[in-house]
Amino acid sequence: MPIIDTLLKMSLYVSLVLIVPGPTNTLLLSSGLKSGVRNTWPLIIAEALGYVASISAWGFFLHAFAANHVWIVYAVKIASSAYILYLAISMWRRSAIIQNSSMRLVSLHEMFITTLTNPKAFIFASALFPPEAFQTVHYYAWSFAVFLIVLVPIGATWSGLGRFLALRKSVATHATTVLRGVSLVLLTFSGTLFYSAIYR
Repeated sequence: MPIIDTLLKMSLYVSLVLIVPGPTNTLLLSSGLKSGVRNTWPLIIAEALGYVASISAWGFFLHAFAANHVWIVYAVKIASSAYILYLAISMWRRSAIIQNSSMRLVSLHEMFITTLTNPKAFIFASALFPPEAFQTVHYYAWSFAVFLIVLVPIGATWSGLGRFLALRKSVATHATTVLRGVSLVLLTFSGTLFYSAIYR
């Protein structure tokens, strides 16, 4: 079914962007270091709520605006491609962030606001979620169900990584290698998105 193929592709690209170190993942890592995985679950819920609110706002705004300004779709794709390129380069250069996260308590309010203002939400709404997600309730529900299915284990992984590094800090160098590998995948995705905006 087309909807299944579209959502599977979306889940792949969403997971690549979600896993990139950023403000939200840094807070999860920090909470895992300080409080452990079990006490970090409320923060993952706050992250999910923040993303749902932000992606919905961006998605409905862009859908309404693009209806009379077709060029905005291509401009947004190019901007999204540039930001994903920035994420890839940033991850490569600063992947050592997982070794230097500060050990402090994180509040639910801080997690929600940080996620609400995370630029990744714009990427999801403008380039990774199917346009139909902001046109029908059925597609909207399925798209966010897939998004949350991807988000929860990634959030738990960042929290678990924090806890693991608190116990075995020597493994941080291996985690850095993996993250740099993901940065290369993001670089490829950035190029693909840019190509689709220019040649369609």
